[in-house]
Amino acid sequence: MSLIEKLSPEFRQRCEVIATEQRSLLGVRAFEALPADTLAAKLGAKLFTPDQVPNLEAEQITLLLASDEWSAAIISYSPLWIVCNPRHALTRRESNLMHEIAHLLLKHQPVGFDTVTGQPKRQQNNEDEATFLGGCLQIPKRGLLWATQRKMLLPEIAVHFGASEAMVQFRSNVTGVPI
Repeated sequence: MSLIEKLSPEFRQRCEVIATEQRSLLGVRAFEALPADTLAAKLGAKLFTPDQVPNLEAEQITLLLASDEWSAAIISYSPLWIVCNPRHALTRRESNLMHEIAHLLLKHQPVGFDTVTGQPKRQQNNEDEATFLGGCLQIPKRGLLWATQRKMLLPEIAVHFGASEAMVQFRSNVTGVPI
């Protein structure tokens, strides 16, 4: 089942509204790039790589730094700390951070960490919702419409929004805005 089939039209519209509200609070218009770092700072988040996390054991740091199996995770809510995988491309980091920020904005409750792998536990519905809102935060539908009206090509849209080409294609697919 696709993400569109899993999430109601009302939820999808709510995500576009949330993205517009967050951008408005920062004075960023729909057609402008919104760096994830800017939104994270507005929310009071401190961003880390594994080797920067206070009191993280050396063995855990080594495992996390060597792995592509994880993207980002909220490791503390008070204070708000988000750890990101430094092995990922900057465009993927943007997407990863927007996904974690989406969990916060949607008020998803943490489900903890797997004691064996150290990886965060996940609830699929929450992950689907955060994926959708994260995409809205990065490239709002109105921003995508703006780009297509200017006849921008997929690679140009990606550069403009600081997104991967895969994210631009995802947003085109879920919004129905052809690129």
